[in-house]
Amino acid sequence: MRKSSLALDAVPDQVTRWASQLGLKVEALFEPSGDETLFPNRILVKGDDVSWLATNKGAAIDALQFLVHEAQGEREDAKLAYLDPLGTRLFRMKELKAMAAFAAEKAKELGSFALSGLTPRERRWVHLTISQEPGLSTESEGIGHIKTLKVFKA
Repeated sequence: MRKSSLALDAVPDQVTRWASQLGLKVEALFEPSGDETLFPNRILVKGDDVSWLATNKGAAIDALQFLVHEAQGEREDAKLAYLDPLGTRLFRMKELKAMAAFAAEKAKELGSFALSGLTPRERRWVHLTISQEPGLSTESEGIGHIKTLKVFKA
């Protein structure tokens, strides 16, 4: 593991500063997700120009997220900061928790159920949610970044 250089508590100011250097009027601040296991260290990004970071399937916010993680030098989820433009990622986390509950019920009823087209972070949220359900397991299937997640009776 690389040595950390950007402290977690300094991330919001750094994100605001980087955005300002790009000519964007945004503000970053810590705001709890309500589920620190699934979405720890949530940093809400808001402001007049935040939509520029969220367009094109969030490519710019993903790039900024990558830079933040590189600056932090951490690889442990609990210590990393996670950017959330206008609460869109929090909304997606809640949506995936509901999808995981539905998949759990269907897997109990049918023996298995699959959710397709999930990113690594989305699959992690589903894996962690299903891990709380006794008698069920999960596994990712496929090749590449976007994969299917299968929920099945253990």
